[in-house]
Amino acid sequence: MKSEAFSAVTVINAFATGKGGAIGIDLKVSVGVKLTGEGVSGEIFVRGEKFEDFSLVGTVVETIKDKFGLDFGVKVKIDSEIPVGKGLKSSSAVANALTDAILKELKIELSDIEVVKLGVEASKRAGVTLTGAFDDACASYFGGLCLTDNLKLELLKKEEVEKLPVVLLIPKEILLTSSLRGRNFKVLAPYVEEAFKLALRGEWKKALVLNGLIYGSFLGYNLEPIVEALRAGVVAGLSGKGPAMFAITEEPEKIVETWRDYGEVLTTRLR
Repeated sequence: MKSEAFSAVTVINAFATGKGGAIGIDLKVSVGVKLTGEGVSGEIFVRGEKFEDFSLVGTVVETIKDKFGLDFGVKVKIDSEIPVGKGLKSSSAVANALTDAILKELKIELSDIEVVKLGVEASKRAGVTLTGAFDDACASYFGGLCLTDNLKLELLKKEEVEKLPVVLLIPKEILLTSSLRGRNFKVLAPYVEEAFKLALRGEWKKALVLNGLIYGSFLGYNLEPIVEALRAGVVAGLSGKGPAMFAITEEPEKIVETWRDYGEVLTTRLR
């Protein structure tokens, strides 16, 4: 059975308040699943290179087994276009696509939102998220802008967005979510709360710029790429915990050249 899910970029990071938002983009994860007697096997490719870490796959399988009282194993083929450890929701996308494919293979029917919640539960168990990343998971699964309360697993707002070009800057460093445990993001709460209100009012472009400046400076990133985009009149922000940054613009070529000095640059679209 096959399924797919997509990457997303951050509008509001939920670390500080438990409320967050993200928008789907057009980088894809494709998953094929066959049921086996036991265990987890198969192949994972990320951007054409073999990936050896099956921990998230194992956790998704265990979460589904526990929820439905079943016993089974899986053989998987996962092919992802999404860079890992860059803040581009690779874990949410894999958890979504894998959960959906396994449920289809088991002939278990759940509503879309329940599929997403099951994937979030698996991501929490796997330790690949601090907040449950319900916002990322919704944006990955549904596309468009999704604003959520991650603590209550509530989808507060979902709206379609214009499929504008997106420029992604992918610096060389990797920042795994597990390395952020113990950071006191609560000190950012009053400022992030204001940005979230903007997003709820429909001003998500302003919100994502504020979010990027707040979290980017707190996490110690070089914000020059965002500043350069703003100088060019382009909306730009930090995706997730970073280090990936993104710009949304009708004229992506303006940003692509400037950002090449800072790392790998990809172009895609909102979805």
